Amino acid sequence: MNTPFLFNTSFKLDKAHFAQCFDDSVPERTTAQKYRNAAILAIVGVLLLLVVGTNQYAAFFVVALAAVEALSVYYKRTWWLWRQMLSKAYNHKVDLTIDDEGITTQSFHVNSQLNFVDVTDLKQSETGLMLTHKACVSYISKHCLSEEAISFITDKVAS
Repeated sequence: MNTPFLFNTSFKLDKAHFAQCFDDSVPERTTAQKYRNAAILAIVGVLLLLVVGTNQYAAFFVVALAAVEALSVYYKRTWWLWRQMLSKAYNHKVDLTIDDEGITTQSFHVNSQLNFVDVTDLKQSETGLMLTHKACVSYISKHCLSEEAISFITDKVAS
């Protein structure tokens, strides 16, 4: 008979944790893919300004919208980290428990339970695990996990 698995640890939701979460979670895209919407808006704005001859304020508005879109792509990581650091969970300790049923996280603000039967996909990077369940993705940093816990999670999700 197998002995039940139990792993307990805790970590702090600090800037380094959030930065690692963002870097692993956001899919890599080429520069052209990132700035595609901004380029389309800029082209439409210039065409409105030069060719169509519509209201110049509307054309300049579309060009300005393209600039704002380009800035949002450029500062995406910074903006996301800033929002996380403004949250009430920032700089608080999270207790992580992994057992045969699933993964439990407990903090002052949020208590959650993720059962292994609900996990539909597992993606592993060098620094973390992304567990897909229902319509969302949960990220667990490998920094706070042991090799035994990582192999246990991968085995439970695979079965």
